[in-house]
Amino acid sequence: MKIKSINIVVVAILFTAMAGCAVTDIDRSVDFNRYKTFGWGHSEVKVNNPKYSSDLINKNIKTTVENELAKRGITVDPSDPDFLISYQTYTEKKENVSGGHPFYGPYGYPLRFYPYGFGWGWGWFPFYGYNPPRPYSFTEGTLIIDITDAKSKELIWRGTVSGKIDNMKKLQRQIEKGVRAIMKKYPVPAPDKLELPGDDSVT
Repeated sequence: MKIKSINIVVVAILFTAMAGCAVTDIDRSVDFNRYKTFGWGHSEVKVNNPKYSSDLINKNIKTTVENELAKRGITVDPSDPDFLISYQTYTEKKENVSGGHPFYGPYGYPLRFYPYGFGWGWGWFPFYGYNPPRPYSFTEGTLIIDITDAKSKELIWRGTVSGKIDNMKKLQRQIEKGVRAIMKKYPVPAPDKLELPGDDSVT
């Protein structure tokens, strides 16, 4: 597979715990409006910890992708798809440093003597401190979604998102938001309002 005439579009997003940037590569010579069906290709999970690899995670990714494409009128057709979707996930241990900066704390009230008739009393003074740098490790997860033209077998679109995924309780929700962040940049945007069957109203 090869990518031709690729342009990179970087879009900053809020991705909760998997916070990061959704990045997409696109073949701009392709008319994505002509794609109406898709099938699932080969996907790959590369993780060291088995807690990041399960059928539930795979189902969550596929369900979210299918829902996002359905908003654009693109449906699953395993027998004769217009394009194939595959995804890759992998995790990596990373190191970072927090702190390492000064800070101001609450004011104190020391008892002191004031000249010129003020006598003894309580005064104000700022408390100054330093937060030392502290190294810490975390797990970064990466999700890559690829779209390949079913006939030409060429990669025509790729979306990537990465972020911290140490909180297992929020992992499934993080995955959903990550997939949506990627699919939001699919070349054919989802309509603001989907027309319901039997709805002849004019907007």
